[in-house]
Amino acid sequence: MNMSANSTTEPGSDHFDTLVLITRPPYQGRQSEEVLEAVMSLALFDRDHAVVFFDQGLGWLADNQAPVDSKNLNKQLSALPLYGSEALFYCAAHQHRVLGQEVHRNDIQACSLGQLAYWLRHARYVEVF
Repeated sequence: MNMSANSTTEPGSDHFDTLVLITRPPYQGRQSEEVLEAVMSLALFDRDHAVVFFDQGLGWLADNQAPVDSKNLNKQLSALPLYGSEALFYCAAHQHRVLGQEVHRNDIQACSLGQLAYWLRHARYVEVF
C-alpha cells in the first residue's frame, strides 16, 4: 500500500494508482453492493488504491443505519481493511452537512479538498460511483 502516516495532513503527500470516489448515498439497491465488490476486487488483486467518500457518499459512514431490504453497510465497510483496502478517507469539507459534528469511525481518515484534488490529478485511474 502506498500510504504514508502524514497523508491526511499535507496536500500531495502521497498518491494512489487507482482512486475510488463514492459520491452517491448508500442503499441504492444493487449499486451499493457493486461499489463494495469493485473495492474488494482492487484489494484482492493487490492494486494500489484509495477510497474517498465524497458529498452524499459520506452517508455510507452514518451511525445507526437500519436498512430495510439490504445488509448493513457499516459491517461491510469495517471488513475492507481485512481485504487490503486500508486507504479509506472522507472529504472533511462535506462532513458537517452530511454527518454532523463527528465521524464515529477510526478506520476512515479525513482528507481535504486540496488532497483530493492532488490525488485526482495524479491517479492513473479514477472510478466514480
